[in-house]
Amino acid sequence: MSGTDSAVADYLIIESLSKEFDGFLALDNASLTVRKGEIFALLGGSGSGKSTLLRCLAGFEKPSSGKILLDGQRLGDLPPYERPTNMMFQSYALFPHMTVEQNVAFGLKQERMPKTLIRKRVNEMLDLVQLGRLAKRKPHQLSGGQQQRVALARSLAKGPKLLLLDEPMGALDRKLRSQMQLELVSIIETSGVTCVMVTHDQEEAMTMATRIALMDQGRIRQIGTPDEIYEQPTSRFAAEFVGSINLIEGVIEQDEPGFVSIRSDVLPVLVHIGHGISGFEGQEVAFALRPEKMRISKCEPEQPHNKAKGVIEDIAYFGSHSVFHVRLPSGYKLLVNFTNQQRWASEDFTWNDQVWLFWKNDDGVVLTV
Repeated sequence: MSGTDSAVADYLIIESLSKEFDGFLALDNASLTVRKGEIFALLGGSGSGKSTLLRCLAGFEKPSSGKILLDGQRLGDLPPYERPTNMMFQSYALFPHMTVEQNVAFGLKQERMPKTLIRKRVNEMLDLVQLGRLAKRKPHQLSGGQQQRVALARSLAKGPKLLLLDEPMGALDRKLRSQMQLELVSIIETSGVTCVMVTHDQEEAMTMATRIALMDQGRIRQIGTPDEIYEQPTSRFAAEFVGSINLIEGVIEQDEPGFVSIRSDVLPVLVHIGHGISGFEGQEVAFALRPEKMRISKCEPEQPHNKAKGVIEDIAYFGSHSVFHVRLPSGYKLLVNFTNQQRWASEDFTWNDQVWLFWKNDDGVVLTV
């Protein structure tokens, strides 16, 4: 990697960052890097430390230890107003007595920018978010999605090196949220700004972010692209937090370069995975299998491994797919997604039916932690 490429890759550096509140460690030795132009999501539940990390980036909280560098500049003790960052809050925080264009111009006026340049910049921002025709309206005359775009335009107007988004879709209803996720990504990518966003919504993070940091109890548990986080979780926590999962505990029966076999008390046959994991015989592991990777049939599959017989105990219908809760003779319950590709297709299976579940050698992930 060239020096220039390295600088782009390490545009934002967070190194060993910790934050303590009255003896409680809200942020515990967090480290990550964000590339220039990237949309990076901090994903986690309540109390995971994601908002504390965002507030440290904004300068609203001072870290107890560690450092933050943005484009080679150490932020350290810089107050929020001196940082090349800007935050868009969940509530948008628009001034109700000001018009759309006045809201967007507010930060530029605070910096005493010449009026002609302010007018030019405001028009550029309103064009970017496609709200030029609404420039004279007040916030209460706008829809939730339009208010969000005004807040985004105001956050981008000063040309920050880093845009911070705090639960950007939290104030929108579900249908509008899905639409605005893609609009927001398009606007951010067009502006070229680097973005760090905080969210507890998995779908939001998976849809909007180029990479995700999964956080829990102040620690970063995994960093990866959305597909890496979903398909290749590195811990039981990551597997269970993102999406639905079947987590089957067992021990390694055999581990070779080309395969690994796992014995589990909840399954009648071995779990067979098509690659080795450098484990050892008798090692305790968990096998993580997404419900959509499983198949369901009333006939026993011919394969010797990776199958289980059970009874459908419950069915959840979601329109595009149905989720079957299948109870095994061991008492363990497996979830399997059934895609409703045809109308009423899921009616082939119903409550108390005896069925077989099966999956391929490369459909699951072995977890050792």
